[in-house]
Amino acid sequence: MRDLKVDDHGDLVIDPVTHDLEIVDGIDEIAQRIKATLSIHLGEMANLDPDQGTNYTNFFVKNFKKNIAQTDIADAIERNIPEVNELTDVTFEKQPERGLKVEFKANVTLEDGTNDTAEGGLNIGD
Repeated sequence: MRDLKVDDHGDLVIDPVTHDLEIVDGIDEIAQRIKATLSIHLGEMANLDPDQGTNYTNFFVKNFKKNIAQTDIADAIERNIPEVNELTDVTFEKQPERGLKVEFKANVTLEDGTNDTAEGGLNIGD
């Protein structure tokens, strides 16, 4: 698949030479889609796609349980990104003011049938 490329803030990326919108495809497009899924709270897009997003109710609680949070992330990714075969790693790093940095690695199947690893991360709750 192909998509418009976005930066870490969700803004469209413009090529500095051609001034065209940049396109992302392959493994980078899948990683970008995973980040987008993790950026959306489940139910936030009720009219467009009510199943899109991640359930964060178990994240920002007094006694954070890593295994429950990992399960919630895996459920969201596997439900929304069909190319993902397996989420192989999810790590959490607490940030100031109840923020949380989430990093992921996933085994995926690309359009040409080859397998690769998509990885990335984002800050949530800031």
